[in-house]
Amino acid sequence: MTFVRFDIIQEVSNTAKFSILCILNYSTDRFDIVNKTQYLIISLILGYCSCAVAQDFKVVGYMPSWNFGLIEQIQLDKVTHVNLAFANPDDEGGIVTGDGDEPVRDIKPIVEIIHDAGVSVFISIGGAVADHDKWESLINPIARSQFIHKIIAYVLENDLQGIDIDLEWENVTDNYTGFVLELRDLLDKYDLYMTAALPGIYRYSQVTDEVIEAYDWINMMAYDLRGPWKPSDPGPHSPYEFAQDAINYWTGQGVEPERLTLGVPFYGYDFSNLNNIIGKRYVEIVAENPDYSKLDQVGELYYNGLYTIGSKTALALREVGGIMIWELSQDTFDEYSLLNKIHEVIQMPVGIERQIENVILEIYPVPFDDQININFDKIPTVNVDLTLIDVNGRAMISSDWNGNDQQSLDTSHLPGGVYFLVITSQGFVQSRKLGKR
Repeated sequence: MTFVRFDIIQEVSNTAKFSILCILNYSTDRFDIVNKTQYLIISLILGYCSCAVAQDFKVVGYMPSWNFGLIEQIQLDKVTHVNLAFANPDDEGGIVTGDGDEPVRDIKPIVEIIHDAGVSVFISIGGAVADHDKWESLINPIARSQFIHKIIAYVLENDLQGIDIDLEWENVTDNYTGFVLELRDLLDKYDLYMTAALPGIYRYSQVTDEVIEAYDWINMMAYDLRGPWKPSDPGPHSPYEFAQDAINYWTGQGVEPERLTLGVPFYGYDFSNLNNIIGKRYVEIVAENPDYSKLDQVGELYYNGLYTIGSKTALALREVGGIMIWELSQDTFDEYSLLNKIHEVIQMPVGIERQIENVILEIYPVPFDDQININFDKIPTVNVDLTLIDVNGRAMISSDWNGNDQQSLDTSHLPGGVYFLVITSQGFVQSRKLGKR
């Protein structure tokens, strides 16, 4: 019989810059830490490293100007950076936050609220509301020096810590490269940061190697794989595999993992009517039914629920330097909060004081057929959730642990293919790739 064993001592993120030697004694169907003394030493090391990971790991949340009024509802203690979105040129060639009809003339009050929580504030420039002609008229070689000085003046006047460049698609022109490099030079004089929001698996030709080095980090937009712009291709817009693809893509472009944050969406797209595909905020989805928080798909509505957000956070902890959220005000502010799930996973001690981590889970048969059997070598004393997710990030089966030492999931209705079994418990997240014949 073939088993899949869940190894509970987890890999520590590369951002912690620690190497850990764990002495494990493997037998055929379980593992044991060699002795109690070694267990204590390993637990102390892992506990210390988990704190270092949490301190180094970035949680970047975008906050759009049209929802600044919700800032006091945001759990600011669970983010490290807030990007105010968006600032763009005004008619006089200066910088103003908000859209042209309702600009936010004074961002100091919201900046002060965020600073009081000990969180850094960046201004995000561009975005979906960026006016192509205005930007082109100001970032060309003749005009950009004056424009860059105005941007810096805006940053200094509002006590911001950096700039996030979110120029996309048609607004990434041949003038982009020179603009970014000149802006970097002036930011360095004031010890300010510069980041960029870039597509998950696409690199603009104007994003040269020199430009990549100029960014302090890149916020990977690992969402909007599908959407209203292509109604003939409905489906998940931010599946788990897209997150992994984005990480592989940008590290393959030579970007150090610690200079990447993994973007996750707090919204979804409803393809029920292909003539009118609409976006839906996570808070709206959960308001319809709280159980939707555990799913990634309801009918033709695709989004990321708690389990997928938790799994993506665990992925980001293992492989990159942070996680990025578009956007904070789309969350719920209760027990179904996605931001809270992210925080739980980040703060979770690694290999210490977690009762589920002393439990060996045996999964069989592998590959599975009409059911998956899960054996616990001892009964956990904490709540355990079991979710089977397909490669598109859709939760196909969700089940609470039944309280026994064995549980079976009926998979007879599922087609053959690859799936991920996700085990979650009080912030602990572990997953295993499985196949069905």
